[in-house]
Amino acid sequence: MMKKIRLIAVDMDGTLLNHEGKLTSRTIEAAKAAMEKGAKFVLSSGRMPEALKAFAGELSVNAPCVCFNGGAAVDVFTDEVYYKTPVPMNLAKDIAETAESMNLYIHAFIRGGYIAPVYNEKTAAYEKLTTVKATVVNGKVSENLTEEPMKILVLDTPEGAEKALPVLQEKFKGRASIMRSQKHLIECVDKNTSKAGALEHLIHALGIDKEETLAFGDGQNDLEMLKWANESYVMDNASDAVKNACERFKTAPSNKEDGVAQVIEQLIKEGRIGE
Repeated sequence: MMKKIRLIAVDMDGTLLNHEGKLTSRTIEAAKAAMEKGAKFVLSSGRMPEALKAFAGELSVNAPCVCFNGGAAVDVFTDEVYYKTPVPMNLAKDIAETAESMNLYIHAFIRGGYIAPVYNEKTAAYEKLTTVKATVVNGKVSENLTEEPMKILVLDTPEGAEKALPVLQEKFKGRASIMRSQKHLIECVDKNTSKAGALEHLIHALGIDKEETLAFGDGQNDLEMLKWANESYVMDNASDAVKNACERFKTAPSNKEDGVAQVIEQLIKEGRIGE
């Protein structure tokens, strides 16, 4: 007999959030209905905890959030850290210096926030996206790392990110996990860091079996999570490369169509979510 779904892990941008970067009333209602049935609802994102807090509050999530592409699992209401895998300092400086030598604009996530080399239009856009203000160091990020960062983020144009991605992946092959989370963003974390790793740790803490997990995502940085979960949905707005990465992936309607909500509503009707 198929086990019921007791944990739902959901990516944010391009998945749970609509094309305007917002939670719709239908999505909020579906998430709350799943939680009322007994499922844990886990926001799983590249974002920092502070940038997830407002969304977590809107949803009244009942589980820690996976942040920094799996770099940490944190209760954003109490700041309790369940799991943490920062980027080792030597690796972080190497990534930052390499990106700087390529004239790439980067952020490093330290001290609960993030540092930026200068303030420009990319900084402003990221502040708007996350609602978290940058700490501008007016210098190289590589020279202002005072602690091991949770991740290094490259911000560029979609064309620039596409060009830089294979160069960085080849340079740090075997040392770092480097992938795009959005067309213009490249996430750089430790090689052992993934959303799947954080979720594996979290299910043990919550007493949930892997066979009771469901995941939703749309990006390269979601693939490990989607492959890890017992049942996985790729958003219709995802690239063909992500959709076709695993034959058992199912397709959810796009984030413009409340795709996550549609799937959850159907699964509740089928009696598949809950204790």
